[in-house]
Amino acid sequence: MTPTVASAEVTPAPFPDTLPERVIPQPFGVNIHFTRALPGELDLLAKGGFRWVRMDLFWNTVEQEQGRYNFGEYDALVAAMAQRGIRLIFILDYGNPRYDYGFAPHSPEARAAFTRFAAAAVRRYRGKGILWEVWNEPNLDHFWSPQADVQRYGTLLLQTIAAIRQADPAAYIVAPATSGFDLPFWTALGDMGAFTKLDAVTVHPYGLEIPEQAGLHYMALATLLHRYSPAWKIPVLSSEWGYSSVRGGISPEQQAQNLTRQWLVNLLYDVNLSIWYDWRNDGVDTADIEQNFGTVHYDLSPKPAYRAARTLLTTLDGYRFMRRIPLDSADDYLLLFAKEGQGALALWTITETHTIVLPLAVEEASLVTMMGERSMLSGGDGGLAVEVDPSPRYVLFRADQATPTLTGWRPYETLQQLRAEEGYSVRVIFEAAPLSTFGEMQVWVGSEMRGTLPVVTRPMEEKQLRIPVDVTGLTGNVPAEVVFIPPDGALLPLQVASIWLLLDQ
Repeated sequence: MTPTVASAEVTPAPFPDTLPERVIPQPFGVNIHFTRALPGELDLLAKGGFRWVRMDLFWNTVEQEQGRYNFGEYDALVAAMAQRGIRLIFILDYGNPRYDYGFAPHSPEARAAFTRFAAAAVRRYRGKGILWEVWNEPNLDHFWSPQADVQRYGTLLLQTIAAIRQADPAAYIVAPATSGFDLPFWTALGDMGAFTKLDAVTVHPYGLEIPEQAGLHYMALATLLHRYSPAWKIPVLSSEWGYSSVRGGISPEQQAQNLTRQWLVNLLYDVNLSIWYDWRNDGVDTADIEQNFGTVHYDLSPKPAYRAARTLLTTLDGYRFMRRIPLDSADDYLLLFAKEGQGALALWTITETHTIVLPLAVEEASLVTMMGERSMLSGGDGGLAVEVDPSPRYVLFRADQATPTLTGWRPYETLQQLRAEEGYSVRVIFEAAPLSTFGEMQVWVGSEMRGTLPVVTRPMEEKQLRIPVDVTGLTGNVPAEVVFIPPDGALLPLQVASIWLLLDQ
C-alpha cells in the first residue's frame, strides 16, 4: 500500500537546521507532554524564555491505519511553537500495535514501517528547524520493550538514519538518548558505525546527586566518541535531565538550584543543548516522584524552578558563555559571559556559604540572585566581594567596566581534543574588538607551562589561534589552564580559563 499523508499547509519557519550557539537563551528548553496546550500555557512557556521544547512524535498516534499518516495534532504544535520562536526536538518513538504486537520494532517488516513513518514526518516538517531524535532511552526495558537490545536498536537506528537522509539530506538527526552514561551501550553502537552517521549524540544524565558530577562523565563520552570519529568532534546534547521536587526528596528550592546549575554546567562542558525534564508537573500527588519534575505545578502555577530558569534566561539574554575562571577552591564556580563589550559573571559553590573577593577595581556592580532579586554591590581597592552559596547569582557590569582584554577571548571548547595531525594545539578565539589586542597566550598543566604563543589582533578582527602544546608525559584527560598575559598585566588573576586536554589513548 502506498503511504498517504493527511493534507495540511506547511509554512517554512525561519529556523536553521543546526544547533544553537552557546548564547543565552538559545541552548535551553524543556520537555513537554502535549500537542494542544492548556489555556495560557504557551504564553507562560514563552514568557519563561525557553527556546526549545522536546516532545514525542508517537508512531502509533500518526499511523493508526497501516500506510496512512495523520499529523494533524503535531501540525498544531509545530505552528504554535513557530509563532513563539521556539524550536522542537521530535522524538520518533515507541511501538505500534499494528506491527510486532506493539513491541519495539524488531522484524524486518516493522522496521521498514517505522522508517517509512520517520521519513514521512521529516518530509512534512522539512525546513522547520526540527531536530529528529530516534527513540527515547532504548537502553531501558521500559522504553525498548519487551527487553532492551542494543543490536536491535542499532539496526533500527541505522535504517532510520538512511530513510531520513533520503527524505531530507539536510535533516539534523540525533540519538541514542540513553538513560544515564551507558558506555557499554554506546560502545556497541560505535562498533555498528552509528557515530559516523549521526549529527549529534544525546544523553540523559540522570543518577547524579548534583549537576557538577556530570563533568567527568562528559569527558568519558567525548573520549569514546573520538575513538569512533577521530576527525570530527561529535556534538553532545543533554536532551533530557531533571530533578523531582518530590515530598521527602529535594525541596522546590533545591530543584531550582539544580536546574540553573545543570544548564550552566552543561555550557561549561561543551553541551550545545540542554532540555530540562519537565515543563509541567504530571499530577498533584506530591509523594510521587514522576509527578514532580516540572518547572510549574499541574495547574500551571510557577514553581521556584520556573522563576530560576526565567531569571537566568532573561538576565543573561544575549550573553555568550566565554570561560570558567578557576578560583582557589575547585568547589567554587565562576563563569564569564560577554555581550557587546559588557561582562557578566555567574557564581555559585557546592559547599557552604562564603565570600569570594574578585580582583576588580570597580566602584559598583549589579547583583541578581537566582530568583531575580536585584541589588548593587560596592567595590573598593580590595576588590569586589561577592557572597556565594549553592544558588547561582549573577554579577553584571557596564560596558565601561569590562575591558576587552577580559571579555574578548575564550577557549574554542572546554574539552580540547589534542590531535597529533594538528600538532597538539589548544584553540582559542579572540572576539572582534574596537581596539587591537596584544599579549601572549600560555597553556599550563599544574606548575608547568606547556605552550605559548604571541597574540596580535587588528581592530574588529575575530581571530582563532592554535597554541602549540608539549604533551610529553601526558596521557588521558588532563586538567589545564589557558592564560592570557596582556602587556600591562591588567586583571591577570581573571585572565585564565579552565580547560581539559583530551589526549589520544
